[in-house]
Amino acid sequence: MASDRETKEKLLESARKEFAKDGYMKASLRKICANAGVTTGALYFFFQDKADLFQSIVQEPYSQLLKMVQEHFAEDVQLLARPNAYAQADGDHEALVHMLIHHLYANREAFLLLLTKSQGTYFEDCIDRLVDLMEQNYRVMAEGMARNMPGMCVNDYMMHWLTHMNIDAFIHLLTHEPSEERALYQMQKIMDYLVKGWIEMILIPAEENECQNL
Repeated sequence: MASDRETKEKLLESARKEFAKDGYMKASLRKICANAGVTTGALYFFFQDKADLFQSIVQEPYSQLLKMVQEHFAEDVQLLARPNAYAQADGDHEALVHMLIHHLYANREAFLLLLTKSQGTYFEDCIDRLVDLMEQNYRVMAEGMARNMPGMCVNDYMMHWLTHMNIDAFIHLLTHEPSEERALYQMQKIMDYLVKGWIEMILIPAEENECQNL
């Protein structure tokens, strides 16, 4: 029913504001309901509890982000494992950057909740999980490239560092730059820098015997 949809949307909008103001731990369901103009009973008709309410706001944008990353890496793993394929993919990151920035800013409110207000929820370590996911995919790509570059191996330390650098760059823009257009411009510059240095930093000569020591 239309009235049910309207009531649910009022609760979600009120919850977004309450979570943004006080964070998940201190957010009050009573205030959320009062600001939405509904009873507490109405909230429990739509949501199991506060955790379910928070998840209803952030889960879909976060899941879509993970899907985008996975699909992109699936394509890159196939491409970059081929001999001399790195040059072909040099400009491919621009499409990914554009897609991710647009998604992050289309759902900026939800992602700011994830980044700054999710303590006490399932999502409080979402960045660590994203780092793990990206690092796993980067490793597959780097090892595929190393197989086509005799005498080279993967630098574990730089792999982990670059993964964090990549994600931290997006986080900094999302939390400091309100303009999607400006964020896209800045991130394209950042990614140009990171991508061009990727091989030099990720792959090192095997004879240095550093692969097991870093």
